[in-house]
Amino acid sequence: MKLIDLSLLVTHVIGFMIVLWLLKKHAWGPVLSFLDARREGIKAKFDEIDTEKEKAERLREEYEAHLSNIDVERREAIQKAVAEGQAAAGRIKERAEEERKKRLERAREEVQLVEDNAKETLRTRMVEISLHAAEKVLQESLDDAKHQQLLTRFVEDLDSVKGQN
Repeated sequence: MKLIDLSLLVTHVIGFMIVLWLLKKHAWGPVLSFLDARREGIKAKFDEIDTEKEKAERLREEYEAHLSNIDVERREAIQKAVAEGQAAAGRIKERAEEERKKRLERAREEVQLVEDNAKETLRTRMVEISLHAAEKVLQESLDDAKHQQLLTRFVEDLDSVKGQN
């Protein structure tokens, strides 16, 4: 028995070569193109992923910067509000002090007015009492002209005594 049949081997080799040639002509081109297209698609996806990663990193950095700015802005807003509060408190204190001074001045004026009225009333009463006492002492009734003259003289005397004090 012959182990290798040469004609069968040659037929197989020629058949294999024809199949290889047919595969190369009709199948390998589309398969290799498909593999190349797939390789390019995968490469494009990886590039797109890298671009998206860079974009995400930039957005993250912007977000962190914005967060730090928000913290700074918050502190500034708090400081501004505190300053405005202090300014308002100062204005309120100033207004309260002005109001206190006005009320104190009004009270002084009212006291002075009451004091002046009391002095005038006291002077009038003193004149009346003095005239009544003088009338009793003299035991006579004074007429209106004499009464007015004595009253005027007494007021002048009181004013001169007041001026000396």
